[in-house]
Amino acid sequence: MDFKDSHYIKEILEFHLPRFNELPDIDLYMDQVLNIIENSLIIFSSENDENIITKSMINNYVKQNVIEKPFKKRYKKFHVAYLIIISILKKVLSISEISKIINNQDYEVEEFYNMFCNELEYSLKSTFLNESKDEQTKLIDDNIHNKILVAVTRAFANKVYVQKLIEFNEEEMTIVE
Repeated sequence: MDFKDSHYIKEILEFHLPRFNELPDIDLYMDQVLNIIENSLIIFSSENDENIITKSMINNYVKQNVIEKPFKKRYKKFHVAYLIIISILKKVLSISEISKIINNQDYEVEEFYNMFCNELEYSLKSTFLNESKDEQTKLIDDNIHNKILVAVTRAFANKVYVQKLIEFNEEEMTIVE
């Protein structure tokens, strides 16, 4: 079987990151937040990976001021959005770099998160379908924050592409044996 016909391509083409308006409007406890993030990003985990996110990771992000402290141990929609972004970006950037991206952007949380989702899905699909990188952006405004967003989603897409190629190769090798 060829990689382009594999279930990996199908998964990427069907992947949808929940938009801001699709995230729960109610305050959530830690376990609920973990569940939402794990379910949203399950496509990026493999058998060898540790958890996508844990309670201690979230607590560290709060201590490091990457995200705001929860209100009475309950997380709001914007916490979930930022934690999804962090869970993705930590695969290609340090936490201090992620903090700079989150805390130094010019957009409201909802707009920034939705732009991130759109650009990530676009970068993944373009990478897995081997489309031209020159035209790979959904963002129109050419400011520095958007350039960073495009670059980091491309980096993540390329990392996922390599990981999925390796997994595909391992599957093919076990079938041959």
